[in-house]
Amino acid sequence: MRAILIGAVLGAGLLAGCKEEPRDPLEAVAPNVIWEVVEIGGKPVPDGVEVTLTHPEKGLIAGASGCNRYNGRISEHDGRVRIGELAGTRMMCPDAMMQVEEDFRSNIARVDAVKIADDRLELLSGGESVIVATQ
Repeated sequence: MRAILIGAVLGAGLLAGCKEEPRDPLEAVAPNVIWEVVEIGGKPVPDGVEVTLTHPEKGLIAGASGCNRYNGRISEHDGRVRIGELAGTRMMCPDAMMQVEEDFRSNIARVDAVKIADDRLELLSGGESVIVATQ
């Protein structure tokens, strides 16, 4: 009986060790390359408003969100991308810039997939592009 219990505990430990670890969905992106966001929620980013996305290290994203700087975690687990809550500065800017920032933050929170092709990075939600960036 004792041998069965020990075997069950060891087997459970081995199975737990076989779980798929979250991976970095941006691993194909070179670290610190700055992507310029050109479209958010199907609308172009207005001239004079800076929205960027970079990948400073494994599992992290950072950049400018229209008015402020941001950073956060990105991972993929079971084929689904997850972007954690973004941290950032809290400056106030003109209304147009603040609207772009609000649009960026609300759209990036919905991202569930990443598509990278040539010099185009797309963050998707339900198969639709919600954020598009170019190098």
